[in-house]
Amino acid sequence: MGRRYGWGLALLLVMPAVQADDIKVAVAANFKGTLGKIAEAFQAETGHSVTISSAATGVLYTQIRHGAPFDLFLSADAATPQKLEKEGKGLGRFTYAYGKLGLWRRGGPAPDEAALRAWRGNLAIANARTAPYGAAAMATLAHLKIAPQQFRVLTGSNIGQTWQFVESGNAEYGFVAWANLVEAGKSAEAWEVPAAFYPPIEQQGVVLKPGPATEALVAWLQGEKGHALIAAAGYGLPAR
Repeated sequence: MGRRYGWGLALLLVMPAVQADDIKVAVAANFKGTLGKIAEAFQAETGHSVTISSAATGVLYTQIRHGAPFDLFLSADAATPQKLEKEGKGLGRFTYAYGKLGLWRRGGPAPDEAALRAWRGNLAIANARTAPYGAAAMATLAHLKIAPQQFRVLTGSNIGQTWQFVESGNAEYGFVAWANLVEAGKSAEAWEVPAAFYPPIEQQGVVLKPGPATEALVAWLQGEKGHALIAAAGYGLPAR
């Protein structure tokens, strides 16, 4: 579990009003759509704006290491924020969501474990070295003792590209983020992979450049309104 990053809310209660600011957020591809909704509500309430840059977690980590000017990083895992903190680039970690993995067949019928075992065609999986959802997909195959060589694997650079492989018809099946299926109204076409099949996808954020606006966004993510939007998007929630 990530360390509780609760001081942001306390600061909001004692700090005077501050000038509206723009917060530059690097966000894992799976959470981009949800963050967009959060940013819209957050801006309406606080006046602060949010500029979103999205890619695979590993790609964003490399950008941050090379000096990309982000204020906040919302990762798709816990290991990457921990690494940044150890390297002196992170100033506080918090868990903002738990991801869920889905196996999608566009247009249905929804696949299941038996369908996956029988499948011999194209299967889209995000790059397991840079995308936590890809690592979860590979862990699922290992748990089920299904060799990846059974499929023609199409590897997406991130979970967004993996989605596009299925959406375009280039892959008949794909392991994607459950939240993306919920967002697109396609959860009826997919199998929610049991959580026991892969390690928990604990999605942590890490503050890279502290400031009143960034702290306000962190507090909003951890508060009741942020949690409501995150849960509605198809994620599990950390304890408050």
